Formats: sequence, structure tokens, C-alpha cells
Amino acid sequence: MIRIGMVSNARSQRNKTGMQALEAVVEDQADMLHARLAEMQNLPEVLKDFARQDVGLVVINGGDGTVQAVLTELLEGRPFETPPPVALLSRGMTNMTAADCGMIGKAAPALQRLLRLARAGELQRHYLTRPVLRLENALGWSPQRGMFFGAAGIVSAIEICRAQVHARGFKAEWANGVTLAGLMLTWLLRGERGPLRGENLRIALDEDPAWESSQLLVLCTTLEKLILNSRPFWNQHGGTMHFTAIAFPPNRLLRYGRRLLYGSNERRLPEESYRSRAVRRVALHGSGAVTLDGQMFEPEPGKPLLLSAEETLRFVRC
Repeated sequence: MIRIGMVSNARSQRNKTGMQALEAVVEDQADMLHARLAEMQNLPEVLKDFARQDVGLVVINGGDGTVQAVLTELLEGRPFETPPPVALLSRGMTNMTAADCGMIGKAAPALQRLLRLARAGELQRHYLTRPVLRLENALGWSPQRGMFFGAAGIVSAIEICRAQVHARGFKAEWANGVTLAGLMLTWLLRGERGPLRGENLRIALDEDPAWESSQLLVLCTTLEKLILNSRPFWNQHGGTMHFTAIAFPPNRLLRYGRRLLYGSNERRLPEESYRSRAVRRVALHGSGAVTLDGQMFEPEPGKPLLLSAEETLRFVRC
């Protein structure tokens, strides 16, 4: 049987309220390694120990921020000669990555199901391969890895969600949905006077000439679905990343809202406001704070933020 190592972020939202059910599953597995971390700075040594003990599958028990930290260490720190597959358990405040390519359902039953498949030698049938984002030129940080990058209004939306929606008891997918609905309503009532403002950005995609304009939001992801099962990207041919930008002020945002979030690969949207395509490289100039899987970063002065996704990882989805 493949050896399994699990990293648990003890400070992730759902882990704070108790991990008894998960720990009961782990206690029945004599050969399974479990590192419960109160501080993520210990993560590099944990993964090095997993590599020394021939772990062939890493389980990540936490939210999007925990996943981002582990992916960065696996692909930048390189504790393993070849990064092993990973399985994601949804135990954070937000779990967008796990919703797309993680384990299905509640954590303890999902872990039991994973162990049964491992014992039966059937894990490979449940592998998904996804490119992983690489973010360069974040101030004070080495290159970071993740699955979802956002700039401009996305940063504001996250701050609003944390300050106003989570505080009212909404969690995870519900919080994201409430935030999105609230921002759409605010736009309907207040338009450009609302909390979302444009940010002047200079953007270059692949080898194309850069363009500069005010943007309501910019997103780049390798996930196939986002909050509320939305897919706000189209014209996806030939690249490794989904890129979408909405200009500020957007043309008839409420009218085009559903078409923006859901639809086929070909969508009739005004190109002066709504751009989307598959890309291999993004250079972003003039940005303020940005987010990678919910973690906030500032750009290094005088340098563009660079995004690429040249490497892949295998995720277990079952």
C-alpha cells in the first residue's frame, strides 16, 4: 500500500473546532504519518521527513491558504525528487481549490474512502492532473504556487467577505455567494459610487503587446470551476491558464452577469469590457495588493508580477 502523510493546519477554520473524527481515522492506520501544525513555518521540515519516509501521497487538511503553502513547498522547496500526488480535505474558511480538485464530502468519510482506495491499489483511477500557477516578484517572497490569482476588485471582495460576511456566521461557499450577491446588488444601487473601484493596470499576455486601462477585476486560474460552480472564462484554446479581465466601469454588468459566470467556451460579450482567453504567461504592471488562493501579496517595486503554469500536479478526486 502506498504510504500516506497528512499535513493538518490546526489553525484552519474547521480544524479549530475539533479534529476528533479525522484523528480517529488516522489512529487506525499504523503506517500513516500525521503532522498537526500550529505554525506553518514548520512545513518544510515536515515534508522533508515525509520524503525520507517514502510517502507516496500527501493529504492536505486545511483551507485554500494551507493548500497554497504546501504546493509552494512541494514545487519550490522540492523535498521530493518527484512531487507525489495530493489529496485535499476541505477544512478551511474557503475551499475553492478542494471544491474543484479535492476530495468530495466531509473530511473523515473522505479520508476513509481514500484509504480504502489506497489499500485496493485503485488511487490512479481517481487522479486529476492540473497545472499549478507560479507567481513571481511578490515583495519579500520567493516564487509562490497556487491555483487562483486575483487583482483589483477581487482583493476588495475578499476583504469585504472577511470583514462583513464571515463575521455574520456565513462560511465557505455560502460566504462567497452572499458576497457576490451583495456586490451585484450594490452595483445595481450605487454603480461607480459603490465599494468596488477600478485599478489602473498594464497587462501583457504571452507575446502580445501590453495594454493599459482601468480594471474592475483580473483573475487567472488553473481551476475548472470557481465559487458557485461558476466558470468565468471563455475562448480557452491552447494555454495553461484561464485569464479574465473586466474593465472599469464595466458595460452593463448586471445584464451580462450570468453570461459572464456561466456558459460555453464561446460567449457574446462586449470585448471592450470583458476579455477572456487561455494564456501561458501574464505580466501585470502597476498593481496594488493581489491575492493567491486568499493569501495577500504586494508587488516588488519597479517589477511586474509574473504568472505562469508550466508544471502540473496530480490531485485525487473521489
